[in-house]
Amino acid sequence: MHTVGGYSWDEWAALKEGGEMPHGMFGLGWGEVVSLGTLIVVVLNYIKTGISNTAHESNRKDMEDLKDKLTDFKLSVGELSGLLKQLNRDLANLTKRVNRHGDEIDKIKIDVAKIKERLGIDDNEGSK
Repeated sequence: MHTVGGYSWDEWAALKEGGEMPHGMFGLGWGEVVSLGTLIVVVLNYIKTGISNTAHESNRKDMEDLKDKLTDFKLSVGELSGLLKQLNRDLANLTKRVNRHGDEIDKIKIDVAKIKERLGIDDNEGSK
């Protein structure tokens, strides 16, 4: 048998005609149930909006902190780049000096060999 709100069709029709509609839920009328439901939805939306705004604000603050740290990092990388360029220049100058000293040492060796030749000194005699 078909029922509506726990009433048979006949009982339902009689209640409707007699003006005695059954209560909605929890002893409340249907208008009260709808009002309560609407109020609950409004409160939940308010809470959701508050949470969403808090999350957006937190996210914005995190992004600003990250931006500041990246700016500091860019400055550090720039300083490091400058130091590396200076190191390369210093190393190039040092390499030139070492090469120049190497050339001077080679000239001195040649001069020593010529002097030994004039004096008749044989390097191989001392090693025998």
